[in-house]
Formats: sequence, structure tokens, C-alpha cells
Amino acid sequence: MLVVVATLALALMTTQAPQETPRVPKDSIELTVIGCLQGRILSTVASRGTDVETSPYVGERTFRLNGKKEVINEVKKRQHQLVEVVGLVKRSALDDKGVKSGRVSISGGSPVAGMGGLPTGVDQVPVMDVSSIRMRSTSCSAQ
Repeated sequence: MLVVVATLALALMTTQAPQETPRVPKDSIELTVIGCLQGRILSTVASRGTDVETSPYVGERTFRLNGKKEVINEVKKRQHQLVEVVGLVKRSALDDKGVKSGRVSISGGSPVAGMGGLPTGVDQVPVMDVSSIRMRSTSCSAQ
């Protein structure tokens, strides 16, 4: 009887999977970027540190931040500060190739940071679903 109970307990312990990080959907990519916050807009900086080598390089881009209430409240606290943001972005939002229709490719050109500040409503700004945010500097002038 003791052997049966021990075997059953061992079987239950091995079937429980350890908590793992959420999987990234196939159409998205997890990014860790450093940038300056203005409202819910994150403008990334061009320089890339060795401590942020875990994600692909995206250059100078602008992202609209989305996320849970706690994370967005943290975004609101960090206005005009240099921050490190971890989040998910659709792969298609990072693709600069444009739309293909047969042999014709229609593109709006490469994104250029620093040309007029915040994006307007007509700009195609990629959305980042933020999972965490961390302050890097108290002002954006430390870029």
C-alpha cells in the first residue's frame, strides 16, 4: 500500500510543469528597447548597449505602448525619462518592405526619427504590448 501511495505522489509531482514564461505568438516578437517616453509614445534611441543584446536591433523607431493597467500607470509616471521597455510587437509592424501586389511593392519608406516629434494619427505607428518597464535615467537628455 505504501508503494502505491509513493508511486502516485511521484506521478503527480512529475506531471506538474514548472511555471514558465508566456510563449510569444508566431506572428510577434519580444523586444527589449531603450527610449524616451512622451505620453504613451516611446521613441527608441539609436545607440545599443551590450546589456540589451537579447532582442533584434530596431534602430530609431516610435512605438505606441499598450498593456495592463499597472504597466500603463508606470508609463505615466515615467514621462520624459529614459526607460527600458520589454514587450511584444507584431513582426509585420517591423517589416519596412511595404505591401506587395503581384510584382509591385508599395512602401512608405523607412521610418525616420526626429522629424517633427510625436507621430500624427495618420502615421502607421507599431503597437507594443508592454510587459515591463524600467527607468534608465531621469531625463531623456542622457541619450
